[in-house]
Amino acid sequence: MRILACVWVLLLGAAAAMADEGAVRLDALGGWSIVVADDATPSERYAAAEFQSLLGQLTGTTLPIEPPGHGNARHIFIGTGAAAAAGKLGFDTTGMGEEAFRIRIAKKAVVIAGGRPRGTLYGVYEFFERYCGVRFLTFDHTYFPEVGEQHFLPEADFTYSPPFSFRSSYYKENFDRPEFAVRLRVNTVTTEEKLGGSTRQSLINHTYAKWITPEKFGKAHPEYFALVDGARKCSGSAWDTEPCVSNPDVIRIITQCVLDEIAANPAMENISVSQNDNSAYCRCAECEDINQREGTPAAANLALVNAVAEAVEKKFPLVKVGTLAYSYTRTPPKTFGPRKNVQVQLCSAECCVLHPINDATCEMNHQFCADLQKWKAVTDNIWVWNYNTNFNYYDLPFPNLRAIGPNVLFFLASHAKGVFMQANGNGNSGEMCDLRNYVMARCLWDPTQDSWTLTEEFCRLHYREAAPFILDYLKLIHDNAEAKHVHPNCGAAPIELGLDLSIGRESMALFAKALAAATTDSVRARVEKASIPAYRTTILTNGRPWKVEGGVCKRDLPVEDKELVSTYVELCKKYNMSMVSEMLPATVYFERPQNVEAMPVVRIENDVWRLTVLPEENGKLIEMFHKPSGRHFLPAINHENILQGAVDEPAQVGFTSNAYTLFHAETKDNKIYLTRSLDDGSTVERWIGLNAAHPEIIEFESKLTHRGPEPKVYQFRVRPEFDAFAESTAPDVLGVYIKDSAWKRINRDWKDIDGPDQPILAAAKGGGFSYFNARTGAGVAISFPPESVKLPQLRWLPLFQQVNLELFTQVRELKPGESLDMAYQFRVLSEPPK
Repeated sequence: MRILACVWVLLLGAAAAMADEGAVRLDALGGWSIVVADDATPSERYAAAEFQSLLGQLTGTTLPIEPPGHGNARHIFIGTGAAAAAGKLGFDTTGMGEEAFRIRIAKKAVVIAGGRPRGTLYGVYEFFERYCGVRFLTFDHTYFPEVGEQHFLPEADFTYSPPFSFRSSYYKENFDRPEFAVRLRVNTVTTEEKLGGSTRQSLINHTYAKWITPEKFGKAHPEYFALVDGARKCSGSAWDTEPCVSNPDVIRIITQCVLDEIAANPAMENISVSQNDNSAYCRCAECEDINQREGTPAAANLALVNAVAEAVEKKFPLVKVGTLAYSYTRTPPKTFGPRKNVQVQLCSAECCVLHPINDATCEMNHQFCADLQKWKAVTDNIWVWNYNTNFNYYDLPFPNLRAIGPNVLFFLASHAKGVFMQANGNGNSGEMCDLRNYVMARCLWDPTQDSWTLTEEFCRLHYREAAPFILDYLKLIHDNAEAKHVHPNCGAAPIELGLDLSIGRESMALFAKALAAATTDSVRARVEKASIPAYRTTILTNGRPWKVEGGVCKRDLPVEDKELVSTYVELCKKYNMSMVSEMLPATVYFERPQNVEAMPVVRIENDVWRLTVLPEENGKLIEMFHKPSGRHFLPAINHENILQGAVDEPAQVGFTSNAYTLFHAETKDNKIYLTRSLDDGSTVERWIGLNAAHPEIIEFESKLTHRGPEPKVYQFRVRPEFDAFAESTAPDVLGVYIKDSAWKRINRDWKDIDGPDQPILAAAKGGGFSYFNARTGAGVAISFPPESVKLPQLRWLPLFQQVNLELFTQVRELKPGESLDMAYQFRVLSEPPK
């Protein structure tokens, strides 16, 4: 293999000159022993045992482990105490960092020792990688090259201290197999002493919900919570709320909680004080004053963090306070920065994953780079949270292997002290997880390594004779995405990844060749596991519409693809894929076959419309087929993902829902009745109907009735995802209109959910929202009582040819027995609204 040859060319070249001088042959260490001091730490003893085991697997020779001063004349000294006893070759490890080490190789001795608790152990693994060509590929596959008379250990004196003190390749496999994670030098997964424990730096994460909760403060102190859209958001899950960060009592409470937590955990090196994972930050006058003045919502938040950090510094001067620069807090304030004891962890959620973050040609990444440079100008305590998975599709191809190395190197150049590489850490067997874990861990350990070179190395060693076809597949996925000029992020749909049926077919063909090339069961199994994304791609991009038969909706797959779904599920189960996406367990997905193959539906129709609803998928309306024009105004039923391009009503405040929320459904008098009970006995009732007197109108009514023991605040959203019939972003092709005293077009220069006419949209009170495609002469108008809607929202997705005309209900506190109601109607437009 080429990689194997490269590994050994380096070693042979370094050792050849020594061969005639009695240099150490790898296969001739039988007379040596491993020396470990009596006072060695558990990690150093484990390092010696690992050296013994790895050398035995490499050469067939098992060396004895002895204390200093015993046995053979030639020794491998492992650990701080042993290094001190190694004579002229020995050295003092005092002052070495927790993970730094030194390796010295001479004719009659090898010394490996480093700082405690992990330096020596890491030095052993580096020795086998650097000087023996060993590669720790997966928990059950360590690559050992063949050794013979020509393989010598070169004389060497190598010292290394890893540049990142926090290195997390966030895969569940690492948590499940901490012994393997340690071999990759991922230092964030175990507290086990023999494995060197974890870095004392904890991940900077969302924490406000630990201290300011609706349960504790919601009723008595609503002012502790963020003011959003004119109301204090102080009910429901604490993680869906945010505190009012300018409130003095909030600052006092959080400060005291932080001080108490540090006092209870004296080994702490840092503590997180950071926003929750939502966008509902406070817009009260005090928060807005500082945020507007400083040009960013990060300002009020950072002021709170600095206040907490000041108190921490007085009582615990060695403890840092960490906070996220995430979403709305990623841009720093104009005139002030974090205190010296504050750590800032930037999150790259909005970035393109295909291109390196510092690629000047990728506009999606410009703002992150700018924000990072601004933080770098005001602090030298930077950490990075980087995204390396697709949260919506753990098993779809994810074309970022070429960008991983450049990203890590860029983070290092930007003075980052640690990097959290988030992957599918809550699930096993995601897309190319073994390869990705290897590449990310190796780059974090040594940021000078090239991620694509590591990809090639892994494939040739792990997939062996099948490797050329696996590499062709990976090149296909990356080259295709680059050729289609896509910019996927960490939640990309298939189209945003550049995937289509031709890519699915070509991928399947390459894996068929890889399987045919495999000559052993182990390689065949590795190829099968790697092929899962090719199956998912082909299924999702099949391009065939869904069909409704016998009360179910199922994929209308061609004959040659009938076995695709069952084989996909079989492979996922065989290789223990535990999560389909960040929020959906594979057991739930596969045990409900309708999610993959067939979903129960209810349907009504008249001479104008055919409507189809999925009751078990949050009551989504997936089909609005207009018979006179032959148009589908919702793309879902013709979409690879039938849950996208539909109409549903997601929960916003006071309750929860997701794509798989189950409703009970009945039909009567050409209406579909949907009902759902919440945990506290509250009910959600919806109906969708066709008007007998006005058959062109589709009617909707929804009612949420609170039946819990105490008053509670609620809000939900109407989310129609209409087919725009064009990718064009030109408002004269696709016009979006809001009704005030008259209809006004409001989508000029619109991007996603914002544009210059946003104030007109927000202020309109005419009870109408519509879109119209001038080329096709078709659109939809929504009418609703203005008083029932707090906010209309336009989400324009040209790539999907989709336009969402969303309506947020009023935020209302309901007493037991009270209801929040919403009614609205759809009708087809054949001309712009007047």
